[in-house]
Amino acid sequence: MKKSVFMALMFCSMIAWGISWSGIKIMNEYMPTAELVFIRYFITAAALFFTVIILKQSFSIDKKSLFIAVFVASITVVYGYVVFLGTKLGTASLAGAFINTFSPIITFIILVCVYKRKIYKLDMYALGIGFVGTMLMLGLWQFDLYKIIEPYNLYFILGALLWSILTIAASKAKVNMVVFSFYMYAFTSLFSAVLADFDVIINASVDLRFWLNTLFVSVISTAAASTIFFLGTKKIGAEGVSSFMFVTPVSAIGFGVFALGEKLSFFTLVGIIMAILAVYMLNRVGIFKR
Repeated sequence: MKKSVFMALMFCSMIAWGISWSGIKIMNEYMPTAELVFIRYFITAAALFFTVIILKQSFSIDKKSLFIAVFVASITVVYGYVVFLGTKLGTASLAGAFINTFSPIITFIILVCVYKRKIYKLDMYALGIGFVGTMLMLGLWQFDLYKIIEPYNLYFILGALLWSILTIAASKAKVNMVVFSFYMYAFTSLFSAVLADFDVIINASVDLRFWLNTLFVSVISTAAASTIFFLGTKKIGAEGVSSFMFVTPVSAIGFGVFALGEKLSFFTLVGIIMAILAVYMLNRVGIFKR
């Protein structure tokens, strides 16, 4: 695949991720979290199963990659709960903006600490800007500790940390990433099935609106976009793909405002812009050079 085509796919995937936060918010209206997590990842695994067959890939996987898939799946289950609970309590706009700007910053810090990467002055500036932006998103400007530690803020922080860990872990798999994604989400759906009540799913009152959002979140945003994202971790590294995540907050905010009528405070928007700038600088996109 040509690099330009892959970059375009990465860009579209990040837009889909942004839109999916509104879809998750809408899904929350129909069922409890445990059942929604199972449905999301079961449909994702099914979509990837057929994708592997259509692409005529082998389902064989080495032991190391299988272990990584199980490990990442265990994190993904928790991440799924965090995402649904966070968006249920908070806004889809803030969820998409916070997790997808704070996660690359955490990824960068982990890579620096674990791999002893040299840190430059520009990196320090970027981390400083990112920290201030994050604090603004969390509501530090209100000078109210109880506002800052709102449950949804804590969910968003945990979600960003979990996504950073699974991004780095997935980059270590030594197998076709479509196949890896299938196993990862298959195990995720298996793990989440243990906590789901199937009577609730069977008796739930759902409509076309629910299924359209569920299919978009599960197939387009999770199966397709996440596979492209994980493929990116192999092609350009975990730190490199994180640079594309600055597209997601813009998409999440735009669709949240358009589809759900959500509103963000001036200081929250400033914080989001600062966090996006920090990610931009950390990955030295465009005019930022060492």
